[in-house]
Amino acid sequence: MKRFLFSPLGKMLFASLVLMNVPLFLAGFQIMDVMEKTFLEEKSNKLMSYARLLSARLGPGGYRELLRRNGAENAPREEKIQILHRELTGITDEAAAAEEGLGIGFYSQELDAIISYGPSALFGKNVGISIAPDHPGRGVMRSGKAETVFGVMVRGEIMNAMVPLIRGGELIGYVWANEPAADIRARVADALRVAALIMFFFSCAAFVTALLLSRRTVQDVARIVDGIRGLHRDLSLRLPDAAGELGEVAKSINAMAEALQKADEQQRTLIAAEAANAAQRNFLARMSHEIRTPMNGVLGMTRLAMQAGPPPAQMEYLKKIQASAGILLGIINDILDFSKIEAGKLEIDRHIFRPREMVENIRELILPRVQEKDLALNITLDNSVPEFAKGDDLRISQVLLNLLGNASKFTAEGGISLHIEAVPGTDGHLRLHCTVSDTGIGMSVEEQESLFQPFVQAKSSTFRKFGGTGLGLSISKALVELMGGTIQVSSTPGGGSRFSFFVELDSADPDTDSLVEGEKPWDNLRCDGHSFLLVEDNAVNREIAVAVLDDFGAETDTAENGEEGVKAFLSKDYDIIFMDVRMPVMDGLEATRRIRASGKADAQTVPVIAMTANAMREDREDSRKAGMDGHIAKPLDVDELKRIVYEMLCGRGSVL
Repeated sequence: MKRFLFSPLGKMLFASLVLMNVPLFLAGFQIMDVMEKTFLEEKSNKLMSYARLLSARLGPGGYRELLRRNGAENAPREEKIQILHRELTGITDEAAAAEEGLGIGFYSQELDAIISYGPSALFGKNVGISIAPDHPGRGVMRSGKAETVFGVMVRGEIMNAMVPLIRGGELIGYVWANEPAADIRARVADALRVAALIMFFFSCAAFVTALLLSRRTVQDVARIVDGIRGLHRDLSLRLPDAAGELGEVAKSINAMAEALQKADEQQRTLIAAEAANAAQRNFLARMSHEIRTPMNGVLGMTRLAMQAGPPPAQMEYLKKIQASAGILLGIINDILDFSKIEAGKLEIDRHIFRPREMVENIRELILPRVQEKDLALNITLDNSVPEFAKGDDLRISQVLLNLLGNASKFTAEGGISLHIEAVPGTDGHLRLHCTVSDTGIGMSVEEQESLFQPFVQAKSSTFRKFGGTGLGLSISKALVELMGGTIQVSSTPGGGSRFSFFVELDSADPDTDSLVEGEKPWDNLRCDGHSFLLVEDNAVNREIAVAVLDDFGAETDTAENGEEGVKAFLSKDYDIIFMDVRMPVMDGLEATRRIRASGKADAQTVPVIAMTANAMREDREDSRKAGMDGHIAKPLDVDELKRIVYEMLCGRGSVL
């Protein structure tokens, strides 16, 4: 063993493992930070749900109705407090019993007093007292807006969710739900300790885990999402146990479901639907974003290592790392697309393109996979397909590549085929029909019925043998429907499968000079003599971006956060500023706003490009509003970076 470790092969294996582990280990710390933020956000949402439930239990007449029923509208202040306390103690004690450590209560603005605080056995002594002038509850009553804060209050140091009470258009006080801050911090610390152990094990076994990560993560996500959907129908159901952050998410949602069962039916249904939808959308979007950042490090460092000219054996290891990371990135992109579809935020572009050129690109991408299995590939375009059309060729290509990829995956011998034809419509529309056929394993009728559901594959054994997330066909169906079409499948076990779909396009007959062909003007881009500023807090991503920009011939300065970036800009002139968005001390959006408002001669003209893992449409809008001129998503696409640099240096202006 010792001889092997010190041999050239052993040293190369060790170097490859270290190269892969460094960005993954750094990514673990980022994920732990996200876990803490996610846990606190879930806790805040849960407490706010309790407070809103308490507000609903008071009734539309508020305090005055309770006093009127007791004939005490004109009673002295102390008597009113006693009557309201008697009427509301049962409600607050019942709500507080839902979870250990929970504090629930009502406050009256008119009486300026706590009128009920449950559990009354612990906090009943506080009834009748007024809150301090600087108490956050007074801010809630002044603004009329719900708020969750940490701080020392009547009960001590707590996390307190407060909701204003408004009846008949009048603010009458507020309600709250709180928990001790020490308990919350202890649970966060426990979760982080568990995460640290998992991260340590993961980094030690990274080479093996990289091959299994996608399968394990997607299975856990699938169980959580299926469980959330079940809660829509039946609040007595519970989410399954899971490890790490997923386990904390499941426990929080289960605790909220238990509390909601004790509320009134109408209010319970409304809150459960909102909470389940928000949890599903936020969880998928957050996980997709946070994994894309370290993936930029994995892919970027691997690319740099391959460019350094390593020995042939080490180059093979790097290629395997790159391939595994590429598979994981594909899964992440599927999850991000799925979260956009679920949130209704995925939009279809419409621009002029050449269908035949699109198909040729698809042929080049799918041909190596087909040839690897010695399969025949037959692609035919009917003469009815026009030279030009208007639609989203990238999304059409995504659907076709998914169907062709599945066909090659599930076909052992024979071949696959693609046939495309067009049917003219009215008012300048046309319908593009596409059919993908294979001679593969086929499916039964029962398997076809669940085929387009997210996180579902025809058989559990299919996943074990062929892999995959079970999202591809669900996303393809959604994309086709967004483009005005439908998708169908016909298949028999052992007899192959046939997928067919159509999309609605617009006819187009543009000036052919308006379409760029051949070599792009930025292909041989050089930036000699230009000066760039890179503002990036992640050391690995900073090293990758500097290496790429150095290849362009530019001089690149760096800053580790927005505050340092603003100082660098004020002390030196730059041709382009590349700005990360999420950074400590000062984020990229605030740094850009300060640059634009600095009064420096080039403050309004220097191009500022967002370089971030935030890939949603609203993220681009936030960048534009802050004064940025472009947006590059991570992992970095070198060709896209060249295009944006070319646009900026040639004076073409904003590319957002």
